[in-house]
Amino acid sequence: MKKTLSLVLALAMICAAAAAMAAPVEIDYWSVFTGGDGATMQAMVDEFNASQDEVHVNHTPMTADDLYQKIPLTVQTGTGIPDVTVVHIERIPDFVEKELLYSYDMDLLAEAGIVPENYNASAWERSDIDGEHYGIPLDVHSYVTYYNKDLFDKYELNEYVEDGYLTFDEIRELGDKARAAGWEGEIFNLGWMRAQMLGYYAQLGDATLTEDGVHPAINNDAMKQAMETMKGLWEDGYTTVKNTDYSAKFYGGELLVWTEGIWMKAAVVDAGINFGMLPGVCYSPDNAKSWTSSHNFVQFADEERTLEEDQAVAKFVNWMGENSLTWARDAGQCPAHLSINDVTEFADMPQAFLADPERVDELAIYSYQYWGLFDTAFSRVGWDFVDSMSIDDAIAQVEQEINDAIAAQ
Repeated sequence: MKKTLSLVLALAMICAAAAAMAAPVEIDYWSVFTGGDGATMQAMVDEFNASQDEVHVNHTPMTADDLYQKIPLTVQTGTGIPDVTVVHIERIPDFVEKELLYSYDMDLLAEAGIVPENYNASAWERSDIDGEHYGIPLDVHSYVTYYNKDLFDKYELNEYVEDGYLTFDEIRELGDKARAAGWEGEIFNLGWMRAQMLGYYAQLGDATLTEDGVHPAINNDAMKQAMETMKGLWEDGYTTVKNTDYSAKFYGGELLVWTEGIWMKAAVVDAGINFGMLPGVCYSPDNAKSWTSSHNFVQFADEERTLEEDQAVAKFVNWMGENSLTWARDAGQCPAHLSINDVTEFADMPQAFLADPERVDELAIYSYQYWGLFDTAFSRVGWDFVDSMSIDDAIAQVEQEINDAIAAQ
């Protein structure tokens, strides 16, 4: 009887151990995806979980503002820290400076198949800081140029986009030609000022917002020229007025050229517009650049995280890169994993040019420790420099607000 009981207990222990070994590693994943892209991300997480039984990902989406407010306290308390998080690449330098992030173990990443050469170089390199690497890009998303193909056909404007670019001079020329032929709508829009202007600014300089890594440094000829370009277009009647619902105008066939993010592609499709997509409007095709951001997978500091959890994160992140067609198709994004260029369906998508390794220099991705302060100050000025304040005053206001905010920390 004792032998039988012992045998039963031994078998039970073996079975329990086997069950424990077979249990997947659970990892917590926070993202900034809500709404439509949140549903797409959740579908991808579900697909990953169903694709294997070694790792199970628990996805918690929240707004970017909520995440950026919650993370510092979460790391400070050491409670409930996610194993992997998606953040905007511009935020990484500040997280690093505040010692909130762990850098990646490159050997561990390589074992999972994650190596730099598999990713968009512009996005990958932006999270290299002081010899350490902190981010793995999911995508690149740019502020680009849409145009209404039907209207371009009607007013014989296709000569201006045949080379795949549209210049500021051509905005004026096509506008004049369309109006001479009877066009009574709008030509070009004052869009999301921060994204629009930083694309133009990058074409005229080194796309830097600071010289010493701390204080802003945008009081320069490049920023002034970029602002003067847009002010000139506004003064001469080639843009929409400030605070116009320019998206509605494009959806309604009342706007020839619309500058917006690639993430708005689905809305354009839903509006039934026959559209083309180009890089941001440029001074010259030889130096075209579009303001670009990137969603990056990062790991916030957590002393309790295990090696097995790190390996599970690497497995998950690599899978997301190698299976990112859904992100391109359903979320309208441009995956950062270069394998997407081998997918026939992606090659036919309008944003595919952003994934071309030969065109990575066209992506203006910024890196600044005080990006959040810059974003707030720059956005506060908005398009006021075209009509209600001087360009010098606008730039001075931005820099002063940032410096004051830095000093107050």
